[in-house]
Amino acid sequence: MPQATLTNSPSSSNPGHGHGTPKRLFTATPGIPVNKAKDQASKLMDCARYLNHTGVILGDHQMVAAAHHVDTMVRALLEQLEDDLL
Repeated sequence: MPQATLTNSPSSSNPGHGHGTPKRLFTATPGIPVNKAKDQASKLMDCARYLNHTGVILGDHQMVAAAHHVDTMVRALLEQLEDDLL
């Protein structure tokens, strides 16, 4: 499954702005209870579902694609939470 990472790599059009290290867009902050983090992730997943549903009804492919990206990032966050528990 794809990981939710954001990579700032230099491009030919903007070579000075690359950092090269992948960064998690969503991550659990140490010290926050796992149940609270899972609750917040669940709310984000609900937002992704709503975004997808609305995009399908309106025929807006950008909304559907955005919902897919949010869904993937939330799943990666939930995987991180599960890994941290083990």
